[in-house]
Amino acid sequence: MLHGSGNVSYHLRECIGEGGQGWVFRANWDDPSGHVVIVKVLRPDVVSTEALRRFQREAEVLRMLSTQGRPNPYIVRFYDHAVAQVPSPFNQETIAFPFTVLEYVDGTTLEKVLLDQKGRGLSADRARRLLRQMCQALDVVHAQKVVHRDLKPSNILLATEAGTEIAKVTDFGLVKLVDMNLARTAALAGASLGYAPPEQYEQGNQRVSPRTDVFSLAAVTFEMLAGKPAFPFTEGENPLLIVTRILNGPRPSLMKTRATLAPEIESSTPTIEALDRELAKALSADPKARHESVMDFWSAIQNALRAIEGDKSHHHTPPRRTPPLEVTAKMPAKTPSDPHRPAAPKSGPRPDEAIASNPASWTWSILSGPIPGQTIRAATFSPSGDKGIAITSGGILRWDHHSWTPAVMPSAVSGSAVRGVRWLRDASALLFGEGGLVARVTPSGAVDVWRVPDPEITFHGAFVDDSGITTLVGERPYRGFAQRSVHGSTAGVVTQFSGDRLTVMGDAVNCARLHSVTRLPVGDLLACGDSGTLVRVELGVVEQIGSVCDGHLLSIAPLASGGALTVGAGGHALSIGAKLEAKLEPVQTTRDMLTVVTTDDGQAWAGSMQARLLRRGAASTWVRMSGDIGVTASMIALHARSTSVRAIGDDGTVVEGRLA
Repeated sequence: MLHGSGNVSYHLRECIGEGGQGWVFRANWDDPSGHVVIVKVLRPDVVSTEALRRFQREAEVLRMLSTQGRPNPYIVRFYDHAVAQVPSPFNQETIAFPFTVLEYVDGTTLEKVLLDQKGRGLSADRARRLLRQMCQALDVVHAQKVVHRDLKPSNILLATEAGTEIAKVTDFGLVKLVDMNLARTAALAGASLGYAPPEQYEQGNQRVSPRTDVFSLAAVTFEMLAGKPAFPFTEGENPLLIVTRILNGPRPSLMKTRATLAPEIESSTPTIEALDRELAKALSADPKARHESVMDFWSAIQNALRAIEGDKSHHHTPPRRTPPLEVTAKMPAKTPSDPHRPAAPKSGPRPDEAIASNPASWTWSILSGPIPGQTIRAATFSPSGDKGIAITSGGILRWDHHSWTPAVMPSAVSGSAVRGVRWLRDASALLFGEGGLVARVTPSGAVDVWRVPDPEITFHGAFVDDSGITTLVGERPYRGFAQRSVHGSTAGVVTQFSGDRLTVMGDAVNCARLHSVTRLPVGDLLACGDSGTLVRVELGVVEQIGSVCDGHLLSIAPLASGGALTVGAGGHALSIGAKLEAKLEPVQTTRDMLTVVTTDDGQAWAGSMQARLLRRGAASTWVRMSGDIGVTASMIALHARSTSVRAIGDDGTVVEGRLA
């Protein structure tokens, strides 16, 4: 038993790893039957000043990464670091055992998985998923000014969580001992041969940077795809010769090992050529010639793998923007009873598309006229579409049976702060907006304010699950120091509540503002924002997918067949595929599209400025259906069924369209 900080004890069990630097034990936390953890113990006979410094440095780095406001799930978590004084069995002295306590990962290593492949590469989907997770982990590490320096398959742990394979980066290359027996060691100057770039062998490591990890990551990626190391060597070979080959020899080539690739890659010559170009760049001996960051490398590999799909529409993105990163983590289809499945309005039998797509087939009527002297700041319909809620600077309005009825705004809520409203299942209204405002207001006027720790947040959009999970998106002041490519002083923010309890708060720093969020049929949360940004939320982690267009995206809705539709400024409308690939769709308006809804039978409607109401036809073309209906208001809320649609304008007008 070892005693850690805070008088916590660790009951050591079996030794599951042993090496020249120490041992790795499975252990129980503070009780013989307590939580299972990993305890890494440094051997007392090798506790030199340098070894101890590296061991402590690793603990400090892991402590820093694990105590962030949003720890990354793809980095092994830190629990404790201490020095145990154990009585010597030979005399009265005690022996010092420095040890670190880490998360126990019940699984295997990427090295073991690759050995089990017996020289064959992983499938494209599996390699892509693991690479994405490794990149996300290293991106967090590099943001803390830390370089891993020892990335290799044995330092990637693989676990299964909720039925999904998860990669976790461990062993941060800071505890490696220098063994100068060049005839025997697989490491030189603390770097693992075959994975470390040339600059790691230079005296002083002056050129070591995040691009060092890009090289190692590319070597691991090559091995995942090819089933064999990027820079192989034989046991006993002089390490200096190995380093010389990495420095001056040809770059690894998937084309030359084509027979070992997964079938879907092996059959696509354009994919192999594109991958070889990106891998050669990342494995360059010169750090300056490599990708600037691990996320740049991830984006490049993603784009190279797109050729496998064989769908030319993947490249039909708007000009001057890099296509979004393709997310490929496979998730099981949701059943109708799944509480996270987004509810869609009930629709009748789908009408004949030739009739439904003809504007002349629709008749329009005004259910409620404008409200004199009032401007609607936000509005929403009930799930049935027969009721509505609107927010003005003066209070709350409820719409029922063709008329608006004023309701008193609770004193705890400032009407001028409200930016959005959502209808809850019990007919309550969820209000959100400036100052971190999140409040539930019941029909009787009772209010329940949900606490957000940052009063500088402004929420612009929300999605409410039937299970009681509420996700809000918006913006807050950007507090980082790194230069960004986006304009503005704010960063996108995602906040999630379970009931009224805050469970997630994360930033999308490469985006100034998020406007809307929805849950896809497969279960992922997807948000859209300024400059065409898409952000995905998975397991509490906010992942910026990329920018899919130049315009600001203002609203997003799920498609029952998978993926989503998103609309925005300047008449932008894009379909987002199940793998988050984007395609720009033709639209019969250049006005800002403010809101979008979809039905369970696959129809979609969008509301725009100047009373434009557009329907998405079978050819994925958005057709203006409303014509001139004698209304000029901007349409800010919608409810749609197979043969009808209702819209609320920002002047209080409620219009209805019906299929004749």
